[in-house]
Amino acid sequence: MLPVVLAAGNPRRMLPLNEGHHKFLLKVAGNPIFLYSLKSLLDVSGGRSLLVIDRDMPQEEVQKSLTARKLQDKVDLVIQKGSSLEEALRQVIDEASEEWFLVTYGDVIAPADAFKLMIKTHEETQRPVALVIPRPEITSYGVAYVSGKSLKKVISPEKAHGEAIDTSFVLGGVFILPRQTIDLLNDGNNFYEAMNYLIERMGIEIALWSGSWVSVDYPWDLISALYEVLGADCKTVISPRAKVSPLAVLEGCVIVEDDAFIDHYAVIRGPAYIGRGALVGKGAFVREFTSLEEGSVVGAHTEVKRSILQEKATAGSFSLITDSVLGPQSVAEPRTTVISDLPSDRRVLRPLPLQGILCEKQKLGVFLAPRGRIKAGSIVGPGVKIFRDGGIEHI
Repeated sequence: MLPVVLAAGNPRRMLPLNEGHHKFLLKVAGNPIFLYSLKSLLDVSGGRSLLVIDRDMPQEEVQKSLTARKLQDKVDLVIQKGSSLEEALRQVIDEASEEWFLVTYGDVIAPADAFKLMIKTHEETQRPVALVIPRPEITSYGVAYVSGKSLKKVISPEKAHGEAIDTSFVLGGVFILPRQTIDLLNDGNNFYEAMNYLIERMGIEIALWSGSWVSVDYPWDLISALYEVLGADCKTVISPRAKVSPLAVLEGCVIVEDDAFIDHYAVIRGPAYIGRGALVGKGAFVREFTSLEEGSVVGAHTEVKRSILQEKATAGSFSLITDSVLGPQSVAEPRTTVISDLPSDRRVLRPLPLQGILCEKQKLGVFLAPRGRIKAGSIVGPGVKIFRDGGIEHI
């Protein structure tokens, strides 16, 4: 069985975080998002894997990420020739010799156990398998109608938005498919039509998964992914090459990478991730579920909570950054204040879990484009996208 990760495409719904930057290279706790599904696949397959990327995704950045984690000899890069899912699958199946393919979207973040369940179900039934999630509000990969332990039919995400859905299950973005899938695609069927043909001809078994699982489709999904990545299994690791002031305080699970610098009187309350070369200034307060990616900066006396600072992003001194993502090389100038309490009547696609006092509030802050800038002294939010040219869009 050939493992395949699909990491092509740079959809507009991730704006502004992928403005001039590739979605799949956005990071969560030190890893680009495509690497989570790839590592889970490699953990269960024990062999090589294909990583399908598009022409716009910098190959040198992909190779750098693979090499840093010693995965370069386990992964073959495939440059997608077309732009559609169907073209990607036809290309992979046509160029490979395997009879079965374990295919996952690269923006699915799920543990290896989910993929083990897929493989176990296939080995027991010798049929195609689809990962099915009891999350009806997330239709990114299509809707699933289930009968017993098998699929009854599937509906594409586009049709799901226009139809009344009377099922509690959705497709989880992971599939085990047979080689004959290419024949169905070559006959002009789209992926979901091909899936329904496979249901009729062979049957498709379900691997029902209710554990950790995130689909990164919208900017705030990165924060949801951070909740999962820095969840119950988080273990404190402090690199001997990091410089942590003896006057700093680290509480809970805190991961500190090489060459990070944590200044006097800073407080890090985990779970939190402090990336390679990141700087936490004097008296700063980095609170739970925060990820400071490589080279990012938290200025003196700044508080950051439930947020991700992408590579080389800066939160200036005396700022408050909550429930936000600052894009690569972006800057929130000193004394920026982010308001993240959403009004009760604000409807957000795929909102974060309930947060705040007694878990009664929904919170979304600011999502700042790569190289974007928030002027000093600004009060921004809640639920705001800020583009590189300064344009603002409310979520």
